[in-house]
Amino acid sequence: MKALYQKIRALDGKNYGLYKSLAERSWDFGDFVLDFLHVQGDPYAPASRLLVRAKLSDLGYASEWGSDFERRLALSDFLHRRLSHLVQQKYPGKDASVVFDVAGPEMLVRNSLWIDNGEIRACLQVRLPGEGRKIQAEDAAEILTMVLPDLVSAGLYFNKADESRMREHYRVLAERKEILAQLDSRGLCAFVPDGAVLPRASGLSEMPLEGAVKFVAPEEMAVTFDVCGRHIRGMGIPKGITVITGGAFHGKSTLLQALVRSVFPHVPGDGREGIVVDETALRVGVEDGRSVRGTDLSMFVRDLPGGISTKDFNTLSASGSTSEAANLLEAMEAGSRTFLIDEDSSAVNFLIRDMRVRKLLGDEREPLIPLTDRIRGLAAAGMSFILVAGACGDYLDIADNIVVMANYRAECAKASVIAGRGSGEGLTGSAEAGKINARSFAAYMEPLQKSVRPASAVERQVKVKLSGDFLLQIGFLVADTSRLNTLVDRQQRLGAGFMLLNMLQNAASNADGQDPSAPSVVATAEKLCETVRNVGFRNLPQGMSREISLPRAVDIACVAFRLRGAKA
Repeated sequence: MKALYQKIRALDGKNYGLYKSLAERSWDFGDFVLDFLHVQGDPYAPASRLLVRAKLSDLGYASEWGSDFERRLALSDFLHRRLSHLVQQKYPGKDASVVFDVAGPEMLVRNSLWIDNGEIRACLQVRLPGEGRKIQAEDAAEILTMVLPDLVSAGLYFNKADESRMREHYRVLAERKEILAQLDSRGLCAFVPDGAVLPRASGLSEMPLEGAVKFVAPEEMAVTFDVCGRHIRGMGIPKGITVITGGAFHGKSTLLQALVRSVFPHVPGDGREGIVVDETALRVGVEDGRSVRGTDLSMFVRDLPGGISTKDFNTLSASGSTSEAANLLEAMEAGSRTFLIDEDSSAVNFLIRDMRVRKLLGDEREPLIPLTDRIRGLAAAGMSFILVAGACGDYLDIADNIVVMANYRAECAKASVIAGRGSGEGLTGSAEAGKINARSFAAYMEPLQKSVRPASAVERQVKVKLSGDFLLQIGFLVADTSRLNTLVDRQQRLGAGFMLLNMLQNAASNADGQDPSAPSVVATAEKLCETVRNVGFRNLPQGMSREISLPRAVDIACVAFRLRGAKA
């Protein structure tokens, strides 16, 4: 610390660009080391990025906290929130001198704070002070050698008073892991515990609604898990087809949305921390105007007028029903086996086909094959559907289980299972229904590789950024991620972008796009995700240049399927 102080004082009044000399070495503060990952070029440029590195033992933590993924995630998430709170208290406002990433309710692998090989690595943004083009050494020294150590001391060091809350973070993850391990053997695709708080404070908030009705499982669907020394009762949603129905404003979509968000673990006190869902689950809905490239839609769309085949379908602007069919089939290709569908955000002609219209037009004049005709076969192939239906009564005849929501309370109705649907097209063989072509990543991305380039001649790197909140850009590639509900925040969308950039650059250098044994899109994503889960983002090119968090491989694959070139 003394060496850094002396270095900064020696720069007083000199050209602002000399701040960059701080990045020439690491600075030892005793228990932790400070590195300058990026130094801003002037006072108005994006803030400098600093990395704090410290061994767990030097900060007072037992070695067990670095021993497995769940403990690393629990401690990382807990310290992330504690440090973030302290920084916001000390420096409120968007033009603050020190900025640290703010986390949502999900516990995610974040590059802003992670534990790697027994070492805590925290990345902060610091606006280095200057007056005009001159260095203000006194203010800089205060931030870097006084404020920053105080934040590290209060935010990262072990505090006995916080130990019970740290262990509560770990308990949530440990119980989730054990329940996930039992879901398949017990024939379930999801579990909602008694006492869960599903409603949120508002449509713009992820905070639990104060005074909300707590969830209680209907007796007919109640199951109990014995995990981590506790008996946890709740509603087990069996594999197959489950319909959630009920009157408007009674909690149907609230239950579905809680399941959607619970593909990731939540912090204690969120109300949804005990919900466990098949880790491959995806919400599927309409996505008017999305691009589709090379997707086989023939399961849901017959050949179009004019003899246009739907086995290799391409469009820059899909219709409602076509987009939803593509979303479901691409989700299956990405490895998803549980699909969450709400009729309010679906194309009606994808979900159902009125029998009178069916009789009037016949199959020869209607290329669309509704989900009702295919869903039993898909269920026989091992797919599960959790579907909100307040108006599409056809699904009540098809469902294996029916959950009725009344005043946010779940009731169980008797389901009648039938073997097929009206037109006789229902798939009954698991082999036929399960045949989804898994395209190799290299082959799928090869036509887009020319768009993976810097945005201008002066830039040396391909940049990843978000235009607005949802339009992801990778060089000249773009993907609209607004309907990918399991990308929970900007950090995850950017994370998907950086992961894809890494995959694209590797595919361009060493993959054979024509090799039938080449890894699929999701297999390529899963391999990289596993690396990040183990060591964080430090080995990912540009992985520390922005605040990012780790999506699932299935989400990354779905972003890849939406990529298109913005320019030729």
